[in-house]
Amino acid sequence: MKKSLLALLAFSFSVQAAPQMCFTQAGRDFHIDPLLLTAIAIQESRLIPDAVNKANKNGSEDVCGMQINSSHYPELKRFNISRATLLHDPCLCVYTGAWVLARNFKAYGKNWDSVGMYNAGASVKNIGIRREYAKKIKSIYTILLTRQALLSPHPHPANDVKTVMNNKNPASPGE
Repeated sequence: MKKSLLALLAFSFSVQAAPQMCFTQAGRDFHIDPLLLTAIAIQESRLIPDAVNKANKNGSEDVCGMQINSSHYPELKRFNISRATLLHDPCLCVYTGAWVLARNFKAYGKNWDSVGMYNAGASVKNIGIRREYAKKIKSIYTILLTRQALLSPHPHPANDVKTVMNNKNPASPGE
């Protein structure tokens, strides 16, 4: 009985730990704070790895925990990434979301407007939607930073609770 309980605890820990590892690796590879990627996944899907949204006004769909829009499918096909692989591989989904955000940062700068483009695109007509989305992400991100600062035995000065709370409107995400 003890062995099965230990196995269950180890399994549940590994299931919970694996997704955060995905955010950490994707963040490292794309130079994006993993907590920012986590904030996006929380807003987009509530961290549901196989989430599908077919309610977009333009007829496109969003899939997986990072809600990758189907407009990216043609380009993702070059990397052998399909809708099915995004839905069945949570780490690949996170990595793809980081790729989308990194492209926004490269094209438009590392700023909250680029974060808003993750959801609303770059069109000038979507600036209000983009800003509202960025505001939501910033709020979630601030909570995650505060949580990390409170739980860390040796918080990084940039993630110190006082610093986070005094910097509610950072100039750029992930810094």
